Amino acid sequence: MQILTLPFEEPFYITLGGETVKVLTFTTSDPGIIKFGIDASRKVAIHREEIYESIKNHTAPPCLPENS
Repeated sequence: MQILTLPFEEPFYITLGGETVKVLTFTTSDPGIIKFGIDASRKVAIHREEIYESIKNHTAPPCLPENS
């Protein structure tokens, strides 16, 4: 795992399969909480870890009923 230290609201870029993804971090009014903004082409699938795992394992995500 690579850990980056950047100032808030300074973007960093990731290239995936020839597509560039822009990631931006934001502070919130809640202490210790940050948010991420992700700007990517619609060709690039962006998922939270639990959704990605559900897709990988061909199961319904934890937030959806099994037959959705």
